[in-house]
Amino acid sequence: MKAIGMMSGTSLDGITAALVETGVSGKNLKVLAYKTYPYTKRVQKLILDTIASGGVREVSFLNFFIGKLYAETAKKFLKEFSISPSDVKVIGMHGQTVFHTADKKRFGQFSLSHTLQIGEPAFVAAETGVTVVSNFRAKDIAFSGQGAPLIPMFDFLVFARKNKRIAVQNLGGIGNVTVLSGTDIGSVFAFDTGPCNMVLDGATRLLYGKSYDRNGAIAHSGKVIDELFNKLAKTPYLKKRPPKSAGRAEFGDAFLKETLKGFENARKKDIIATLNKFVAFTIFDAYKRFVGKLDYAVLSGGGVFNKTLVDNIKEYIEVPVYLSDKFNIPAEAKESAAFALYALRTLYKLPSNVKKATGASKETVLGVITYAK
Repeated sequence: MKAIGMMSGTSLDGITAALVETGVSGKNLKVLAYKTYPYTKRVQKLILDTIASGGVREVSFLNFFIGKLYAETAKKFLKEFSISPSDVKVIGMHGQTVFHTADKKRFGQFSLSHTLQIGEPAFVAAETGVTVVSNFRAKDIAFSGQGAPLIPMFDFLVFARKNKRIAVQNLGGIGNVTVLSGTDIGSVFAFDTGPCNMVLDGATRLLYGKSYDRNGAIAHSGKVIDELFNKLAKTPYLKKRPPKSAGRAEFGDAFLKETLKGFENARKKDIIATLNKFVAFTIFDAYKRFVGKLDYAVLSGGGVFNKTLVDNIKEYIEVPVYLSDKFNIPAEAKESAAFALYALRTLYKLPSNVKKATGASKETVLGVITYAK
């Protein structure tokens, strides 16, 4: 079966679409085509402004705007790669995360985690003629989970190897790791390791007016500021035990501005270099605290294109480090491919969360189905 996954992460770089061919088991999954369609600076600003200060009216508009943008992107993707909608069983649409926190809020008799991924799926279903599955995280939260990380089921189905202990590390807006110990799903656990592209891109926008540090060139040209690095290394989230997840509430612009207080006169490139090193440190620190011995690590996500970040990670981790491309899963497309697979699993009423990763009370079928007709 063929399915499309569409994902826009917390780094706000754009919408990545991936066409996969697979069964619901994920065995021998093939990524047939993929592409990232970047957000314009104007769209990035709209999202960031809404996250920072939007009310109900602004969030409502953004929800429908992102849905329309997803629909236009889906049509471009279908046309560009000569994909007939009739050949696509389903589209898995993650949407744009505008809020996520694992912390529970109490009101009256209820205490709830909450998360919000926006992008009205009706536009995608209506304009492509393909059934859409969206809102993947809510069901996990309904079973007392954190709604994140959700990629561990995909990692297990695709990357698990007999007698191998593997860390599958995603370098997205937030870093997250899935730890695989052989082929027993009961041993799988995962958690968010901490900030990644969210702070790197945020600092690059703040200091240079650029969307991101291309290839990590700015970081490579700078030197680590020890005082700033030591301050960052004391970030409380790093000591928090899994299951744990994070988002802009923890590592958005407010975190960045608070972190950089007192370093206004530091060289900009040195700040970027320090943050880059810190992100690599959070991964190393997480492995040391909570993971232990590994045979190798697999990297994916947009951060793999930051050469300085990958080099820093390799310096810290004393095991072989590979890109997911080595296992026929393009690093850029992995999360989109995951939601394509999950959409298929939803149609066949199969679970896609891993309760040990999210803290949910059970594995469950994820997502809401929007039919094309």
